Amino acid sequence: MQRRDFMLAAATATLVRPTPRRGVSVPRLGDPGRLQAILDEAGGSLGIVGAQLAVFDGNQVHQCATGLANLERRLPVTTDTLFQIGSTTKVFNAAVVMSLVDEGRLDLDAPVKRYLPDFRLADTRATETVTLRHLLSMSSGVDNGPYQEYGRGDDALPRYVASLAEIPHLFEPGSAFGYSNAGSNIAGLVAAQVAGKNWETLLVERVLAPLGATQSANFAEDLLFHPVALGYRRSGAADVTLVRAWGLSRSMAPAGGTLCCSAGDLVKFARMFLARGKSLEGRTVLSESSVQAMHTPQITMPARVTAQKWGLGPYWKQWGGETIHGHSGTNTSGSSMLLWVPTKNVAIATIANVPNQGYPLADRIFDTVFPEIFGIAKPKAPTPATVRRVAVPLDRYLGRFEAHGSRLEFAAEAGKLMARVFSTSAPNQMMPAMISELIPLGDDRFLPADPAMGGNRGWDVAFWGKDAGGRATHFLNGVFATRRTG
Repeated sequence: MQRRDFMLAAATATLVRPTPRRGVSVPRLGDPGRLQAILDEAGGSLGIVGAQLAVFDGNQVHQCATGLANLERRLPVTTDTLFQIGSTTKVFNAAVVMSLVDEGRLDLDAPVKRYLPDFRLADTRATETVTLRHLLSMSSGVDNGPYQEYGRGDDALPRYVASLAEIPHLFEPGSAFGYSNAGSNIAGLVAAQVAGKNWETLLVERVLAPLGATQSANFAEDLLFHPVALGYRRSGAADVTLVRAWGLSRSMAPAGGTLCCSAGDLVKFARMFLARGKSLEGRTVLSESSVQAMHTPQITMPARVTAQKWGLGPYWKQWGGETIHGHSGTNTSGSSMLLWVPTKNVAIATIANVPNQGYPLADRIFDTVFPEIFGIAKPKAPTPATVRRVAVPLDRYLGRFEAHGSRLEFAAEAGKLMARVFSTSAPNQMMPAMISELIPLGDDRFLPADPAMGGNRGWDVAFWGKDAGGRATHFLNGVFATRRTG
């Protein structure tokens, strides 16, 4: 295995005082203890074992922690504890790619095959036409892909990308939105191949080290030098189980398989975007043009709760008339959310070690922080009790939709649209993993009556496209696309 060039040393900081940008509204947090109370209340109400919150209020960064990083040993979460951040890694990956674009070594609109001569997808046309722009904006049509282990060697990522050659393509590149772990891994491999280094080394050299993000690590041997939060499952008020499997594999590192961070380091990363590509010390990480490109919407989503549009890495949405950029993610032992608002010069990050409660935790915290501290009206997350049911014909949505590892079947029952979700990664599984009514919202959008259909992320779902009979050709489960197969 190729050795990494260096490892970041551990350090901790609970307060950073950057210089506010001129001409930008600068809200200030009057009582930092208020954040601790918000985190404690939200975490306690959701049964979170341990969590962190970091806020840049336009003037300084505040960090707080709650609960336990290790329940069995009663080790508390501190502000320098590292958590798995999952897919929030994808924005870090995009920054690595854009740093090579800045140097003229990568072209966003050149076919990926220029950089990976052996690159192959099941669709021959997509093989020749898919670009980095498609991959970073989630508009490539590449299936979300498998969660496959290929060991810890430097060949893990190339072997993963090679495995995609037999997976059916979802749609023509650039024509629609479909979130793809596989696409992020392809983009990460392109960067690694062009730079001649493994992806983890590129991440450290081009993003983490220039930012001074010392509370971040990928490999287990690096995590030894940090306090680390273990993951837990909570299935009842008193039923808490330690997650024994640590994270995803190295083959999925660019998509979010391995990176662990503190909430403070996530906010430090977001501050780079607010500072037009520079670190707190004024070091250039990305050019202003790359930051602007990453913020610029590339594709519109048919579902609207998670985001309305997607840029080159971050997603794009609006709350209270303000444009917000960010990303979120969940791994086996952690869940994170990172948002930043350039017009307000503010950023916020949450991380929890009960993965299926990470999104609800962030939502509860944001319900208070955005209006109270940032001065931004945040819409309440939709629930079956609060949405308005719209009468729609259901024939367009009936049938079977598939992606790698999953199948969804939609049927009309007593005037309701019912979704049955199957896992096809378990061939002998006869019963659906989940059944949920889909509450119609209009414009081909629905809200699952059972939030577990979206992993408790609170998202809406949507159909799009039209075949010769007027039936929808695709279905988006929050962000994950499937194609009609029956």
